[in-house]
Amino acid sequence: MAEGILRHRDVCRHYAVCSAGIAPVRVRPGAVAVMQEMKTDISGHPPTSIYNYRNEHFDYVITLCNNVRATTEEVLTGGDRFIHRDFVSPSEIGKTHGETLEEYRKLRDEIGVWLDEIFPAVALAPGKNNGEINAGTTISPISTGQA
Repeated sequence: MAEGILRHRDVCRHYAVCSAGIAPVRVRPGAVAVMQEMKTDISGHPPTSIYNYRNEHFDYVITLCNNVRATTEEVLTGGDRFIHRDFVSPSEIGKTHGETLEEYRKLRDEIGVWLDEIFPAVALAPGKNNGEINAGTTISPISTGQA
């Protein structure tokens, strides 16, 4: 969802954005549905493993889940700056479809607010890009790969 939000907000004019997870299986239907509500289609985003990016360099690596943070920092050693906040993926067990979608909406909105706080301010960090936004800056939001 984070990649979709960044793409929706046209952050890609300033940053190259990709996303991955530790053990990605699929993009959850609830995440797809609530992103479609904001006219962003993430249904075709194939889940990618962070191991595919092991030798890549990222200016910023954003982790969205506590259980992936340490592994991501070990695997993506080419990251200049790691930014983290723990978001909990909605559980679909024992909930109605409507309740599940409401949890996904809340998660989408929380991630969106947090990303608004970071971008483009992250490119203006002291000592980074001389205070200018660089179109070559790469960002990788990392989650469980399911939301």
